[in-house]
Amino acid sequence: MADHVFDERHVGAPGVVHGGAVATVLDDLFGFLPYLVGTPAVTRQLTVDYLSPVLVGVTYRIEATVTSREDRKVFVVATVSDLDERTVATSSAVFITVDVEHFARHGGVSGGGPTPPVTDDHRDTGRESAVGQQRG
Repeated sequence: MADHVFDERHVGAPGVVHGGAVATVLDDLFGFLPYLVGTPAVTRQLTVDYLSPVLVGVTYRIEATVTSREDRKVFVVATVSDLDERTVATSSAVFITVDVEHFARHGGVSGGGPTPPVTDDHRDTGRESAVGQQRG
């Protein structure tokens, strides 16, 4: 759970938070949940349902939880509510667990040059169910 106040940097329309800012905050909070199952993970899929405008300057409570785990997949959900408990957004996501070396391979640890292209080390390996398999 986290409380968050969006400010003028997050405006999409006058007084209203840009949906991408809401999604970013959700993704960031979700990113901590896989540690509860003992491993880092990366975002595979993120869905946000915007139910009401998210307003600048309002305190929102974001509650997120792990709903299940299937092989390397970690399924999470969240709600974004104002302090009067009115839900303004809901979200679900799928994360894929990775080892710490994943971040070094993709430039996140060295801080050096450009990030190399992402390999398929975060895709389904065929051992996982067909639910949510990456397309492409």
